[in-house]
This record gives sequence, structure tokens and C-alpha cells, in this order.
Amino acid sequence: MSPFHIALWTVLGVALVISVATDVVRRQIPDVVTYPLMAVGLGARLWAEGVGGLESGLVSGVISGVGLALLLVPAAVRGRMGWGDVKLMAGVGAVLGFPAVMAAAAFISLVGALQAVVTLLWQGAVWETLADWLRRWAVRARLMSEGAANGPRRHIPYGVAIAVGTFWAMWWQHDRLG
Repeated sequence: MSPFHIALWTVLGVALVISVATDVVRRQIPDVVTYPLMAVGLGARLWAEGVGGLESGLVSGVISGVGLALLLVPAAVRGRMGWGDVKLMAGVGAVLGFPAVMAAAAFISLVGALQAVVTLLWQGAVWETLADWLRRWAVRARLMSEGAANGPRRHIPYGVAIAVGTFWAMWWQHDRLG
């Protein structure tokens, strides 16, 4: 592992830890973390590897950042996820590049699904959530017209899944290269 990757991954690790803390405590991933992460990731890639292509350099960071962020845009547009999560994903992709971003996407998804199930179990809301989902599915048109389509809103800090999945991808990438 090169000193470049160690430094870049250290910056990513610090950004992830801060994001988890703010997401859990304040339900927010601040721009002061995500925008610099994207800028440092892309700038470092350009400086160390040049413009590059799919697997290195600026191009790899841009494609990976945009691709990873696009996974969450539909949920953010519907209000089911915050835009801070989307921007954090863009920063993760910018730093990791391809192909590590593919592992990150898979691991973040797995951790997010597990986190959602554990959160529902912890809150004792599995049956309530399942009943709400079935109710919406069975009579969606009626519920929409009555404005009752929204059940109880639960906050699941997805920054945790992004961080754990990213650290998992970093470990996988290090082990793969090592």
C-alpha cells in the first residue's frame, strides 16, 4: 500500500467517523465534511495519478463518486434519505475509485439492510412496519387520497452503514492488494 493511499484513506476514515457521529447525534452529515472529502479525494487523485482512466486518476474518482452517489439519489428525492448521505457516498467514491467502489457499494448495501432490520427489532417495530407496508400496498390509492400513506417515520442513520461498508471495502481492497 502506497503512502498516497494511506494518506487518502486516513482522510476518508476521519470524514466517516465525523459523519457517523453527526448523523447519530444530530441526524445530519454536514457539508463541511462531505465537500472537502470530495475535493481532497479528486484533487489527490489528479495530483498523484493524473487524469487517468476508469481504474486510476481523476476520471476514476469522478465516475466512482457520481456512480456511488446516484445509488441514493432516488431515496433522497423521495425524502427517505438525506442529501448528506448522497454527498458522503460521492466522497467515498471519489476517494476509493474503481474497482474498490464496487465492493463499497455492495458492502454498504449489505450493512444498510442489516442496520435497518436491527433498528426495527431494537425499536420493537417489525410488525408495525410490516403492517404499515401491507396496508399501503393493499390500498395505496385510497391511502394516497386520504393523505395517510405515511406511517411513523423512523430515523436510521445511514451514515453508519456508509462508514462500516466503506471500512469493509477498504479492508477488502487492502487484503486484495496486500
